[in-house]
Amino acid sequence: MKPNPLKINISDLTWDHSIYPRTAKSRQTINAYAEALEIGAQFSPIKIQRVFNYSDADGNKTNQATIILDGNHRCEAFQEKGIEEIPAIEWKDHPLDYEKNKIPLLLESAQSNTIHGDRLTPNDKKQVARDIASTDPECHYTEEALAEKLGVTRQTINIWISDIRAQQRTNRNSIIIRLSRLGWTQEKISETVGINQQRISQITNNTSFGNIGNLLSQGHNMEYIAVPLPGQ
Repeated sequence: MKPNPLKINISDLTWDHSIYPRTAKSRQTINAYAEALEIGAQFSPIKIQRVFNYSDADGNKTNQATIILDGNHRCEAFQEKGIEEIPAIEWKDHPLDYEKNKIPLLLESAQSNTIHGDRLTPNDKKQVARDIASTDPECHYTEEALAEKLGVTRQTINIWISDIRAQQRTNRNSIIIRLSRLGWTQEKISETVGINQQRISQITNNTSFGNIGNLLSQGHNMEYIAVPLPGQ
């Protein structure tokens, strides 16, 4: 059963640039919605989420906010017609820690914008996928998960982010090699880089002199290979 929408003051809502899945708002869409309001059109509720541990666009800590996940164009149209309140539904019925949930918030916003209204363009979806991959070096969000949320194939996601994932794997493997050469146990390395010991073993065993040679051929010296991470 869908939750009953609530009425919320538009002035109390926050448009969050970092979880907005589009490159820009569409003036054409806002104008079309405003014209529809003039003839009494009814719009579906927007989707919002209460958050805490929030910082605004200028980096100012505001702690609590109610951000728009879906419905920015509708909010703009309502404001232009002098309508102060708008129907809304909450994604989660409890506040979320903003800093810990940026990726889920972005994905929910993106998915909502792939199924109705002014749908995301392929370029918008690509940018969302790349933004998430860039901030997810541990690959918690797989190609399959991103494909499902963005409404594209796994192959498309792979094409969009393969360069990012390849660089992340190279960086991660280099760190593992460094720590292994410094005498760290596989268990400690596993805890540090966030992957299981079996994979650590595969990387270190397959690397040996052959992969160290590859690093050297890429222009890295032995000091680079063996240097500890900052703070280690």
